[in-house]
Amino acid sequence: MTRLNGAAGDFRLRFASREPLRARAVVVATGAFGSPFVPGLANRLDPQVLQIHSEDYRNPSQLRGDNVSVVGGGNSGFQIALELANQGKRVSLSEGAGLRSLPQRLLGRDLFWWLTTTGLIGVAGSSRLGRRLRANEPVIGTSRRRLRRAAVSFRPRTVEAHTDRLSFEDGTNIKVDTVVWTTGYRHDDTWIDIPGALNENGALTNQDGVTPVEGLYTLGRPWQRDRGSSLLGYVRRDAERLAHRLAREAS
Repeated sequence: MTRLNGAAGDFRLRFASREPLRARAVVVATGAFGSPFVPGLANRLDPQVLQIHSEDYRNPSQLRGDNVSVVGGGNSGFQIALELANQGKRVSLSEGAGLRSLPQRLLGRDLFWWLTTTGLIGVAGSSRLGRRLRANEPVIGTSRRRLRRAAVSFRPRTVEAHTDRLSFEDGTNIKVDTVVWTTGYRHDDTWIDIPGALNENGALTNQDGVTPVEGLYTLGRPWQRDRGSSLLGYVRRDAERLAHRLAREAS
């Protein structure tokens, strides 16, 4: 699909290789990973420095040289940094928030078993507890101890880039051959051309999957309702609620 336009109750879905469709209701279920985000300072690095986003990373053989900086301290950043260090690369990991790490298994059970059993997976993001959980997303399954054992050096937030060097919040800088940007994704819903649907960042505005435009909904977005909203094992609950709503509105 290349474009969604129209208005409430009369949407038009346009495609690259087929005739447009018309619909009274549309569910935008494009998932949690939209457009890869790379900060603007990346443009200040010389072409000799290889830059790759985690979306395109597959294995260490893609990279150039031995001095690698992984920028972004989430799950992808930790996992990629560990793999590269274990392959003999000199790796620095630049992180801003310094997220806490949790093991994948606790007392013989997977972490998500505990989240499900305690009900934390279903705590609404708009609640007081939900806001705390949302602001403190952990790194799961890869600890700082493992990275330090592998000789990964931790750096604070990356604030500047010039030629073949990255500079950090503490005033230090390093030379790099490759930068792996594990800086996440941003929703890019600019293919949706419906007045009042998008916020100032080009993303669909929604409350529990309901947008300001009647008949237009979202599904599968991070913390759309709760921690499980963007996870395959849990999105079913949001889908069931939305299906019931659509059935009521169609009757």
